[in-house]
Amino acid sequence: MKNIKLNTSRKAGFSLVEMLVVIAIIGIIAAIAIPNIGTLNDNAREAAAKRNAQTIASVLNAAIAAGVDTSTWTSSNLVSNAETGVTPDDGAFQSKLFTSGPIDNDEEDKAAAYLSWDATNKQVKYNPGD
Repeated sequence: MKNIKLNTSRKAGFSLVEMLVVIAIIGIIAAIAIPNIGTLNDNAREAAAKRNAQTIASVLNAAIAAGVDTSTWTSSNLVSNAETGVTPDDGAFQSKLFTSGPIDNDEEDKAAAYLSWDATNKQVKYNPGD
C-alpha cells in the first residue's frame, strides 16, 4: 500500500480575489445606503417640527378653552406664547400656566410653519401639509 501524504503546508485564510470581492460588495452597499441616511435625517427633523407644532396647538387651544386672553395673539407669536406659557385671568384654571416648555431655536421656525392663528374662531390651527 502506498502512503498518501496530505499537503498540510497550505495556510488557512482568504485569497486576494476573495478579499477584493468582499470589499467590492461593501462598497456597493455603502453607495446605496449613504444617500438614504441623509433622507432619514431630513424626515426625522420634519417629524420633530410637526410634533412640536401639534404640542403648541394643543397647549394653546387648551389655554383658550380655560379662558386665556387672546387679544394680542398673531400667527407670528404662537410659538413664543407656548414656550413662555400663558395663564388665564379668571375661572377654574386661574393662575395655572399652560406651556409647551422650551423648543430648540432651530426648530421654532419649522414648527411655526405648520401653525396659524384663526382670530375669528379664536383657535390655533395646525396644518401638517401633505
